[in-house]
Amino acid sequence: MATQQPAALSKLRSKKSESVDESDESFPRSAEKPAVAKPAALTQTQVYLNFGLVGTSCTIAQGTVHWTQTTMVRQQLASAASGAEPSFVATLTGLYSREGVLGLYRGFQSAAFREMTYSSLRFGLYEPIKGLLGASGPNSAPWQNVASGLLAGTVAAAIASPTDLLTARQMRPGPHLGMLETARLVVGESGVRGLYRGIDTTVTRAAILGGTKMGCYDTTKQWLRKAGWSDGLGLVFAASTITGLATTVTTSPATNARTLIMTSPPGTYSGILGCIGAIVAQQGPLGLFRGFAAQWLRFGPYAVVQFTAWEQLRALCGMKPL
Repeated sequence: MATQQPAALSKLRSKKSESVDESDESFPRSAEKPAVAKPAALTQTQVYLNFGLVGTSCTIAQGTVHWTQTTMVRQQLASAASGAEPSFVATLTGLYSREGVLGLYRGFQSAAFREMTYSSLRFGLYEPIKGLLGASGPNSAPWQNVASGLLAGTVAAAIASPTDLLTARQMRPGPHLGMLETARLVVGESGVRGLYRGIDTTVTRAAILGGTKMGCYDTTKQWLRKAGWSDGLGLVFAASTITGLATTVTTSPATNARTLIMTSPPGTYSGILGCIGAIVAQQGPLGLFRGFAAQWLRFGPYAVVQFTAWEQLRALCGMKPL
């Protein structure tokens, strides 16, 4: 017995001194850092709910800035007619003095319908399309953000293009007409196809807008998070402010072309490229940015209100932030 004890102790010491193979799956890994859980993707129910939430947030945003869009359209039309651009303030005060508050909100019925259809689709389709492009979690690649926004905007505009035309028609000078009455006049003049007049311009603008807006917002939020910002109203406000400016710069040429095509007699312009060429020939390259201040006054506050309302509604419904 006495001779066996030292041998047993020696064997035990040798086992303790042996290096442990940590590649063995049975080895306990208590020192490992726990894996960071990725935000869960939206459920099917949340995807459908998101369409309603974003449509509501966009309608709220449109209500706060509609007067700037009406002023922008009048400014662009006056510039095309005379060749000289009236100032934003002069256009705004003139419109208000002639037509009052109701004049500033001409076409809001069509604009609200547009937000609940077009905007619901272009924002609601964004995340599903990102998933199809292989994006997972909040750290998607910038190209995935831009491509998803571009595709979502294109699909939405192709479906909801008539709402753009009706809004522009209601905003131009003339008798105050409702959305349905305006639609009947358009169909009476050009048939149902008339409702889709300028669809090439609408789709082009929507693709640029979608790619810029969601690509810039999503990517800016990622950069700010890496810089130490945490999710909250401050992050949303900063990202949406930057997004509003970027959107104004990239979409102004198409916005000017859309206004002229949709409010001019049929056949005035051959399409978006013909209209842009006519603007440059008559007003120079800066003509493509006519009404820039009005556009910025719309896109900037619109982005802040829309993204803030949308993110808050998502949080209330238990959905992850964008």
